[in-house]
Amino acid sequence: MLKVTVLLENRKAKHVDGLTCRLGLSLLIDDGETRILFDTGPDAAFIDNAKKMGVSLDDVDWVVLSHGHYDHCGGLKHLQKLPKVLCHPGVYDHKYAGVKFLSRFIAIKKISTQLPSVQKSFHFTKEPYEISNKFIWSGEIASVKTYGYIKKERVVPDTLNDEGALIYKSDKGLIIFTGCGHKGVKNIIEHCRRLTGVKSIYAIVGGMHLRHAMPWRLISLRSYIKDVNPKQILTCHCTGKWGKLWMSSAEEINTGDVIALL
Repeated sequence: MLKVTVLLENRKAKHVDGLTCRLGLSLLIDDGETRILFDTGPDAAFIDNAKKMGVSLDDVDWVVLSHGHYDHCGGLKHLQKLPKVLCHPGVYDHKYAGVKFLSRFIAIKKISTQLPSVQKSFHFTKEPYEISNKFIWSGEIASVKTYGYIKKERVVPDTLNDEGALIYKSDKGLIIFTGCGHKGVKNIIEHCRRLTGVKSIYAIVGGMHLRHAMPWRLISLRSYIKDVNPKQILTCHCTGKWGKLWMSSAEEINTGDVIALL
């Protein structure tokens, strides 16, 4: 069994009381051998929610950060004992939402956050990484999409090279976990297929960045998802009700939900 506990999400499940919602994402994923904390939300809310749900984070094997936006990795500094942390080195980039006017960059909002000092337990990689015989980190997913800007020696558009997906190889097909899905659902799925050599997709879980997507993009995605035919689509975070509307088989997951996959 693969169990997914939603420690933090934009919405709260109706059947639970006393939990905190935040703009962000944190999933505890457990297959009975490996426990992975996938993203940590923007602050310590995921830790408080875990305590209220009676979920221990003491024996987490890995923290996997999907990308460097504050609502996915801001909670990392609140973990008292850091397990092994897996992420792209670009997670530490200074990221901003903003606009370019002529040759001048105007920052509107910082969308990265202060992260803990790099420790021995951190593993940075741009390449795919085998966490266990079932879990794989996707590494960089190629695309031409940009989202915001990075400030280094100069300001450049952020192509989100640091964004990846967590893959679980089940006997029934791939289960793909996405943080925000800026790279595009189709692009992510095809990357995971090429990487693993597995064509069958059992489930897609996470944020899919569709809340403001144009109808023609969603029509194309709906056709693609129909061809892929995953058994489960579990949407949350930045998918939005608008994005979910175009995937008739999709179900929303919320803070406090515990889902048994497989």
